[in-house]
Amino acid sequence: MRVVIVGSGLSGLIMGHCLHQAGIHDFVILERRPDPVERSGSVIGLFPQTFRILDQLDLLEGVQKLSPPLKDWIHLDPRGQTIYHGDFFALLEKNHGHPSTLAMRRELMEILYSRLPDREKRVIASKEVVGIEQDDSSVTVTCADGSAHTGDILVGCDGVRSAVRRSVMPEPPKSKAEYRGLFGSSPLPAGLAPACITETHNSGIVFMILCSQDRAFWLITNVKDKGESDSRKYSDQDIQALIVDKYQDHSVALDGNVTFGDLWRTRNVAGGGPGMYDYLEGFAERWYRQRVVLVGDAAHMMTPNLGQGGNNSIEDVASLVNQLHALLRDNPSPTTAELEGAFARYQKQREKQVKTIAGITGNYTRWTSWRNWVGWFMQFWMWPLVGDGFVVNWLLSPMIRESIKLDFVEEKRLRVGKVAWKYT
Repeated sequence: MRVVIVGSGLSGLIMGHCLHQAGIHDFVILERRPDPVERSGSVIGLFPQTFRILDQLDLLEGVQKLSPPLKDWIHLDPRGQTIYHGDFFALLEKNHGHPSTLAMRRELMEILYSRLPDREKRVIASKEVVGIEQDDSSVTVTCADGSAHTGDILVGCDGVRSAVRRSVMPEPPKSKAEYRGLFGSSPLPAGLAPACITETHNSGIVFMILCSQDRAFWLITNVKDKGESDSRKYSDQDIQALIVDKYQDHSVALDGNVTFGDLWRTRNVAGGGPGMYDYLEGFAERWYRQRVVLVGDAAHMMTPNLGQGGNNSIEDVASLVNQLHALLRDNPSPTTAELEGAFARYQKQREKQVKTIAGITGNYTRWTSWRNWVGWFMQFWMWPLVGDGFVVNWLLSPMIRESIKLDFVEEKRLRVGKVAWKYT
């Protein structure tokens, strides 16, 4: 079987690694950008379930070296006073064995790319998809440079604004964008603790500062005005007017020891510097059509405030490759109907859990930005009352325990916590 993958981001490169482990060595990854490795300055949070798959792909050790495990998650009011300081990450590790950590996206992507066998041949840059055609035996991708790439199946790993989804799926996903986010990074200042997340809350905005040993990654979530476009592109002037000018004196650390302006003045401008984008939320009704299938943000979009988008994309890939591995074991040349059956099983396995997680993270975004009195009440009174134990033990851990892993590769460093994994 030959697999054509569109997108060399997180899910695209993980797809390549999983296919290689499954013995499906005939694949190509087409990337729209001129650089095959994403150089974004944003950060990605990695949770216990993802470490299991990275272990199976022999990537765990390299990724763990990027940053120490997260320790604390601190919630502050606009003046920098503590609302709640819990043990969220310690509870997750106690329940599931693996820790949670942060990784600078471009450093993670460099590991995924550099460890992919035959990467120079398999990952092809400057390949913008402009057309897709399929018949009963194959699917062909046409690129803007006139080249064509044919395979038995096509996997759309090309994100929120997926060209694969637009080309193949008759109905666009029902989506909305009620929030926008400014992301960037700075050297870690005195006043912010390493290996810690500090969230400062105010009406219509939340400042999330995610700190590694020497860097502060920031995600500033802001409520959009009613009537704004759902896919607005933001210029440097927009960022200045909408966020920087309004909030440069806003506290982002305990006791107001660091302001957003302090971070902005020392911002990292490498790789294009800070950027702002809309948080699209929504689901494609169907994730496949004939020989084409979607994974990750191309199929489902969620807010980033709980760091679940990337982790769920990786699980999507594992679920899909499990289905392909089982299908090819019995039939090395499956029909379109048989492929659609595998794709349907993949969507069925993932859809319910992804919708639940998207609902949780969407509600979290709304509560923590104090969009109305409900969010303020949840943040100031309910969360301190019930504690991280309720959130972790009753909301997150039941879902994490059911997370997908590759079912044909052993785990070399299997860790078991208080909550048993469903798939071992």
